[in-house]
Amino acid sequence: MDSILEKSQKKIDAIVRKYALKALRVLTADLGLRTRTNRIHRSSHPGEFSCYMLTKDAIYQFSNWRQFKVKINTVRGYDRELRNFCLFLRNPEIENITLSDVMEYLNGMADLGWDRNSFVGKCMALRKFFEFYRLQGYKVIDEELIPIPDKVMKLPRVASDEQFDQLIAVIPKDSNDPRHIRNLAIIGMLWDTGARNGEICSIDVNDLDLTEMRTIIRTEKAKSRRPFREIFWTKSTNDYLLRWIEKRKHLEKQVKFDEPEALFVSATSSKYGQRFSIKGLGEMLRRYCNKAEMPYMNAHSFRHHRGHHIIKSGGSTSDVMNILGHSSVQSTTIYTMMRGKELEERARLFLGDNKDRFAEKQADPGFGKALQGFMAFVQNQNKDNGSVTAENLEQQVNYFAQQFKGKVPYPHYAS
Repeated sequence: MDSILEKSQKKIDAIVRKYALKALRVLTADLGLRTRTNRIHRSSHPGEFSCYMLTKDAIYQFSNWRQFKVKINTVRGYDRELRNFCLFLRNPEIENITLSDVMEYLNGMADLGWDRNSFVGKCMALRKFFEFYRLQGYKVIDEELIPIPDKVMKLPRVASDEQFDQLIAVIPKDSNDPRHIRNLAIIGMLWDTGARNGEICSIDVNDLDLTEMRTIIRTEKAKSRRPFREIFWTKSTNDYLLRWIEKRKHLEKQVKFDEPEALFVSATSSKYGQRFSIKGLGEMLRRYCNKAEMPYMNAHSFRHHRGHHIIKSGGSTSDVMNILGHSSVQSTTIYTMMRGKELEERARLFLGDNKDRFAEKQADPGFGKALQGFMAFVQNQNKDNGSVTAENLEQQVNYFAQQFKGKVPYPHYAS
């Protein structure tokens, strides 16, 4: 009896494997994908089987796991980079991906002129991906072999007061368009507080204290050491906020907001009522900069300006760290770097009271005349074989001190 059941089970397994393999081949053919092998292997349990994992499916499982570990924007960024990699390799099985495939992918983008700093995120995504599956027992490449390029340090983009005035000037102040009203409040908050764009977008209405012009925000970075911090703004920005809140109440009557507590919401037809996004904020600044015919100033250039302004106003690196929400002073150093005219003005401020120890010593212009007069006095006193008394010298010294007052410290030389 057992042998009959066993034979029947084997036949069923063979049929299932046959049609499963055929279905897999049809699916990959329909999607226009190629795989190096279309293998099926038995699992350790009788009567079960599983396919070698394709990269597309592996990316889905990796992203699904990672969303419980990091922010959703980080998950989306890694997912995008991994799917580009999958597209380049035409969706192979993850165990068939070699280090040569990875290097071919990276070198190809380098040949096309991709910015060197952009490779850091791409390589980190690949490392985390292969580490995830290596720890589960898959025979994938060692993630430590994937190189992480050194980041090329670039001078930060710092917005100036003139650029801010130029940007604000192109936004209609008397417009009833909710986008202009909202954007004035956002730009004012960015400029006054130096907060990150994501931190501004995450503010809720109930968080605001419009009387004291302050609020507590969730710090986007350094969460372990500084999860929350206070930010403050000026009277003009407060006026922009009050006007936007009134407009926001009017919009809320027309459409249901996805997040009723969100301070800044989208006012466009496609995402109407959704919380204003980081991408939307960046595009908003880009449009206004183009309209003002000025270089693009992103939210971080406002943040750099705030850090520089604190230092120029006599603040310390500790002040910058606390106001901008850094986890350590090391993160603050980039915000205190100066260059160009700003650096020259600051350096010359300290040169004003500095002694030039390398300059050639110049003779006091009054000393020569004073010495000649004194010698003439001595010779005149001695022409009759007289003697010069201490009283005579003191009188003559006082006389020359008055004659060359402000020109030569004669009593000092006479001594």
